[in-house]
Amino acid sequence: MAQLVHKAAWIGLGNMGVPMVKNLAENTAEVAAYNRTQNAYGDIGKAVWTDSLSVAVRNADVVFVMVSDGHAVNEVLFAETGVVTYASRGTIVVNMSTIGVDETKEIAGRLAEQGLLFMDAPVSGSVKPAQDGSLVILAGGSQDVFDRVRPSLESMGKDVFHLGGIGSGAAMKLLMNSFLGLLMEAAGECMGIADKAGLTRESFLQVLSKTGMWAPILKLKQPAWEQAEFPAAFALKHMTKDLGLASSFAQEISVSAPALMSAMAMFVAAREEGYGEQDMAAVSEYIKELSKD
Repeated sequence: MAQLVHKAAWIGLGNMGVPMVKNLAENTAEVAAYNRTQNAYGDIGKAVWTDSLSVAVRNADVVFVMVSDGHAVNEVLFAETGVVTYASRGTIVVNMSTIGVDETKEIAGRLAEQGLLFMDAPVSGSVKPAQDGSLVILAGGSQDVFDRVRPSLESMGKDVFHLGGIGSGAAMKLLMNSFLGLLMEAAGECMGIADKAGLTRESFLQVLSKTGMWAPILKLKQPAWEQAEFPAAFALKHMTKDLGLASSFAQEISVSAPALMSAMAMFVAAREEGYGEQDMAAVSEYIKELSKD
């Protein structure tokens, strides 16, 4: 029988990390939460905040990492005062951040050299699903490690998929975000055409909602598109980063992905025009700007 997680360390208290660690702490005997900065973070429930990474990590069965990108993951793990300095041999590191597939495999190898186990487990879903504990979790790693961390993952997600070996979770996450980015870009283009043709984006979305092409994410973003207000549930700058990772992955395995490359270029341009901190759905606003007379 797989050993249960009694003490967990959590690194990363951003928009996603806060609700995720709160849910984790409801089902774990002891959770120590650490953030790289001292910025205000929010309600972490039964988790105990510490400003010391060493305090958080020492004696933890599992260390969960939920930070912004691959650079941040490497920093918290391998810096002079990083996780590898304090974690005991046999500790499991679960990276829930979205990073590249090659990065994931390289990190797993470096941790193995230090006697640490690894699983990649990025998530599909944004802040509301994180709050509700209804994320979709995409795990890659050995069956034994998965069995040990599965109860913890289930406390944060409605569905937990074990997709294969190390890197398979990271790969699937890039596919999920590629599809999402393509959908946002396609919706933005169609709304731009509807506005320009005198049909209005509101009528386009209303008609679309009555067809089989409608999707929950479109319903979620509909108020933002109609009101032209885009508070970030998933920031455009992060989608841009993920589309870049997905494009590189497709090239590495020799898959043609012209639509993905086109969407990435649109998101890059929108970020450069100042939309990076807004929600990813704000790519429609950049497309609208391009359509002005």
